Amino acid sequence: MFFTIINYSVNNKKKYIESQFLFFVKKKIIKLLKFKKIYFSYLLNIKQFLFILINNIYWNKVNFLNLQILFIKKNKCINNCLDGLIKLYLISIGNTKKTINLNQIFIKLKNIIWTNIGYFEINDFLKIKKIDKRLIIIESIDKIPYLTKYYIPLNVRISNSNRIRLGAYLSSGVTIMSEGYVNFNTYIGLNCMIEGRVSAGVEILDDCDLGGSSSIMGTLSGGGKHIITIGKNCLLGANSGIGISLGENCTVESGLYITYNSKINLVNYNIIIKAKYLNFLNNLIFYRNSCNGKIECIKINFFLKKINNFLHIN
Repeated sequence: MFFTIINYSVNNKKKYIESQFLFFVKKKIIKLLKFKKIYFSYLLNIKQFLFILINNIYWNKVNFLNLQILFIKKNKCINNCLDGLIKLYLISIGNTKKTINLNQIFIKLKNIIWTNIGYFEINDFLKIKKIDKRLIIIESIDKIPYLTKYYIPLNVRISNSNRIRLGAYLSSGVTIMSEGYVNFNTYIGLNCMIEGRVSAGVEILDDCDLGGSSSIMGTLSGGGKHIITIGKNCLLGANSGIGISLGENCTVESGLYITYNSKINLVNYNIIIKAKYLNFLNNLIFYRNSCNGKIECIKINFFLKKINNFLHIN
């Protein structure tokens, strides 16, 4: 069970569209006296409503200095936009010891205009008259904001921050180049270089390199329920793609896309099998034979160092 005190925004119809998290704690038992002290110390001047969400089902409204307390359970479906934003925030700060249920996230979250001066529902933004819209920078029109609106990860390098969505977890030493894209509900391990696309539901372990315009099939892009994991020290070449999970120390040739049912010629054993049977196997190199066009795979029994350490220094 988690609870958070948040400062939220509403549209003209007083419906929630966005929130900022002022105070975030995991508690099995809430000590009211301690909470009261925190409230009077830090939140005395906030003017909003107090709402308590009990078991993620019912709202109880209490007039109390215009702030909101939200109780959430990580294993429950998302029931409103604030619940969804909090769960995405939990993933980004690394609170993923237990599965976070993101079911119905696209149903409950609303399309918001994210700008340099604030957040607006589309209909509200069109009604703005006091501000010259030519002076407003529209950063995105989306249900999910980008990560740095809510959280700044430590010891990472991000060339273009609006290509990292809230709900992505970036470990220390990660570098995201300008063409890299990281969707929500993803995990990027230590010292990775990302120049390709990481789809929702993908896990990338330490010391991996995704080349320019490479992609990993996720749960929202044709992968269905197959959650893709990339093992440590893997390299995806430029314009390559993967629809299976890789073990450690694997390489995919530039321009080669391997889907779940791709036919692979195993050179070591001279047999052809579907790619799905190679899930999580270590020390594999995938390439396309330039003479016959077949996808081939060779298993090596030694370690290849594929990462340029100078490029990965933050």
